[in-house]
Amino acid sequence: MIYFPYFRGRQYDLQALKAIAQQQILPANIIPIIEPVRDIRGLPQTVAAFVDHAQPVVVIANPTVSDYALTQQKLYDWRPFRDNPALIVGHILTPTLIPDELTAPNGHQTLLVARQYDELKAAQQAGWLTAPNYLLVPPEARIRQLLQRPTVSLFDHAWFPEHDRSYADITDGFFSDDWALTTHDYSGYSDYTISGGHYSEHGYPARAVTLHLTYFRGEQLRIHRFVSTDRSDYKHPKEKFFQAVAQLAAWLPQQPLSTQTPAAKQLAAYHEQQHFPGLGVVKRLSLEHHLQVMAAYFKENFPIEK
Repeated sequence: MIYFPYFRGRQYDLQALKAIAQQQILPANIIPIIEPVRDIRGLPQTVAAFVDHAQPVVVIANPTVSDYALTQQKLYDWRPFRDNPALIVGHILTPTLIPDELTAPNGHQTLLVARQYDELKAAQQAGWLTAPNYLLVPPEARIRQLLQRPTVSLFDHAWFPEHDRSYADITDGFFSDDWALTTHDYSGYSDYTISGGHYSEHGYPARAVTLHLTYFRGEQLRIHRFVSTDRSDYKHPKEKFFQAVAQLAAWLPQQPLSTQTPAAKQLAAYHEQQHFPGLGVVKRLSLEHHLQVMAAYFKENFPIEK
């Protein structure tokens, strides 16, 4: 069983991944995917943190959700690490993809993300799908029937409220049990973690500050949301953060030790300290917590045979 948590290369995503790489807690069957979205120093620094500790990581060579791919001269390039065996080069299946890119030199591994049935069918007929080591596809029946090889299911589990709804409507709920649903058709699974698959270049304002923590209840991964009580306007994020983190600080000690990760404890400590670290730090710690939770679960339930 392999888990490919999928990240866009925003600053807080990269900071979370770099911290996790330095902690050296990920088992070899949790392999983060980075789709670069900005030409920032954190990208090569994060890739370096993984390869320096011989931890596998995927970098998407042809990102599609931002204008990063259109920047010809990169100031902070990750490609000098391509020859490192820990780096898996990934591609998104698009009409402009060159099939030779799916075969990495020197026996290195490659990964292909395919989101559309028609593109997959055309690639299969052209004989492209035998080259990549890993193929990520939506968990759709017609795709399973089309392909004759094990694949990795890619699904977006994050929920974003629309219109007049808010996270306060569903503060606790199911998040994922993809590993339990995996059959012989799937060699692993992938998701967009708590960030979701939607990408916005500039983000969007919210009336509430919400903290998101994943946790296990039995074999089911759930998500708990701590929502500020003040949701009347878009102002006062600091005060709203304290409202949300007070709930987290009261909830966390009642949870199993597996939920009380270092990242979650750091978030709870901000309540005691009455310190507002900024929403970027909050997002980074929430992502670190998710990976710390998943690392512990995989080590216990899907250990790597030595």
